[in-house]
Amino acid sequence: MNILLISPLQDQQTGVYIHSALIELGHRVAYFDWRLVTKNSGVEQMNKELIEGFRELKPDLAIVVKGLGILPETIKEIRKFHKEPIVGMIFDARLGEQLVKDVQPYIAFIKELDKFYTTDAEGIDGLKALGIDTKLLLEGCYIPMNKEIVINSVQKQKYGADVVFIGSIDPIHKERMTFLKRIHDEGFYLKIYGEVHGKPPSWIDEHHTGFAAINDYHSIVSQSSKIVLGTDEYRDRKYGFSARLYRVLCAGGFYLTSKAKGIEDFFIPGKHIDVYDNADELVEKISLYLSNDELREKIAKAGQKEVLEKHTYEMRMQELIDDVKPKLLNTGTTNYIIK
Repeated sequence: MNILLISPLQDQQTGVYIHSALIELGHRVAYFDWRLVTKNSGVEQMNKELIEGFRELKPDLAIVVKGLGILPETIKEIRKFHKEPIVGMIFDARLGEQLVKDVQPYIAFIKELDKFYTTDAEGIDGLKALGIDTKLLLEGCYIPMNKEIVINSVQKQKYGADVVFIGSIDPIHKERMTFLKRIHDEGFYLKIYGEVHGKPPSWIDEHHTGFAAINDYHSIVSQSSKIVLGTDEYRDRKYGFSARLYRVLCAGGFYLTSKAKGIEDFFIPGKHIDVYDNADELVEKISLYLSNDELREKIAKAGQKEVLEKHTYEMRMQELIDDVKPKLLNTGTTNYIIK
């Protein structure tokens, strides 16, 4: 199938994983990086170039990841000459003002799509009530970039710690800062990997490594460390857990995370991962697992097996394609240019 992926690829991981997974599944994939074009040329020019991209490529299927700034009028214009499916997806725990800057124009945009996929399990009914054909589609791991890799003792010592956190440090993640501060205060050997926004407190500087860990480095950090910490700001919403869960498990890391609603539907605490409800329980479980290597490694291995068998991006993209197949008019017969 000839697929046009309309997604950021230059400055994030998700789009790269989707792009690569579609190719792994045997599809021909061209891409349009709406975020990069907008940054370089502005929103108006981005919309013009997207229309021309459809005229030139004539894809069997178009997949839009988030698509902020793409206008409803742009999709309507494309529909005048292009009848193949255009679907959208957003991998955020909550589709709302905090994640989409101006939600009403975005809703107007996704109303023009054939289907919309989201990780926001609790937002689906609301979107359906607006007439949007919506379905749950979770994230996953992309094995070639998230897998366990061979590392040496020098790398393990350099990148590992008793507890590591991989993620951004900024004022909006208040609960994250609370948990990290408690780990610091208890004196655990902690390393923090991720972008720091604003001026962090001095205790963050004590533990921050100076760079964000992605792809191979994410795997090295995950498998070099005894515990990889998860903190989920939207854990009160069903399936509001971070995609780092899949990446950590894929690399063979042990994942200890704040208990997100519904997480046990996919990963059993104490078998594939473990969870905590508050800072006191977090400290107790860190102490437990640091003193029990055999149990910790057993859980990590079971979690790795689970994610490799059930939660890869290839599986997610195949699920999407199988779902949209009845809408396809012309699969694999168009001329196609990969840019």
